[in-house]
Amino acid sequence: MATRVGTVAFFEIVRAKDAVNARMDTSNWQVFLENLERTPAPERICSHRSDSFIGQAVRSGGLLHLLVGRIGTSELQTVDLDHGHIEDIRLEGNKGTIDTTTVSFLEYGNIIGILQGKPGSPRAAAIQRWLNSCQIADHEIALWPVIANNVWDKLEKSTAVHSFEFSYRPSPAIAPPDGGGLSTFVRLGDDRYPDHRITLKIEVPRKDGPGPVARLRGQRRLQGDIQSLMSELGYLDGPTGVDRARALVTLPDADGGDSDEALDFIKHHITAKCRVEVNSGSARPRYEANVSAIMQVARERQLDLRAAVSADR
Repeated sequence: MATRVGTVAFFEIVRAKDAVNARMDTSNWQVFLENLERTPAPERICSHRSDSFIGQAVRSGGLLHLLVGRIGTSELQTVDLDHGHIEDIRLEGNKGTIDTTTVSFLEYGNIIGILQGKPGSPRAAAIQRWLNSCQIADHEIALWPVIANNVWDKLEKSTAVHSFEFSYRPSPAIAPPDGGGLSTFVRLGDDRYPDHRITLKIEVPRKDGPGPVARLRGQRRLQGDIQSLMSELGYLDGPTGVDRARALVTLPDADGGDSDEALDFIKHHITAKCRVEVNSGSARPRYEANVSAIMQVARERQLDLRAAVSADR
């Protein structure tokens, strides 16, 4: 039996267009997955740019989980290691290749755990688009990275946002976020500098800058752009993605005053390396090993996950 190393990343399902009250009451996502089981295949496919994605509900450990796959267009080949012959794989009927990501819904806090099958498998941004195409809720949803140390709450409650520093390596194989603001800079960077490491720093001047009204407007705009970009962290997360995302904000303290605090989105994003058992000769579906790895990490990090989304119950 072989093993591969993967990374489980956790995201929270929130309202996409409600910055004031983004978090939702905990939902029973098993109902959505039960309905998905009965959904015809054409209704489970969505396309974005040149990619098509399909989702399927699968059972493991007494619960339903989700596979989201990027439908492949490339031809696959095999090699005969005894004779050194390279041959094309010829699929019968209306079949194709697919790269899948396993998604497990936790029972609290609207949290999902995501584990990619390979680097080209769907990431959080693609899964978010697919979930919205299936109308998982009666409103548009977004996937926020589950970030410890109350980072999301601190960003929302900050009275001022002074700066944001962001560093990443473009990934030409993965489409960047569609949003405006900082996402636009990321998209332009991907097109213009695909082989570079890009660092962007934005500051709102405290002195010798605009007046108080313009400063407040700039801080609020920066606050919204940070929230939007970080909600797409799944697009950039990984060995060739973002390696720095820090903001300096002002927060009210218990004494009625203010104090500055640095927020680190990467350091506190709850992820974990895991080993996934791979046994090509077993009749056990391959996704079951992924589900086991996700749920094991979720058990190990339960206290951190609950605290990060205020899921005390």
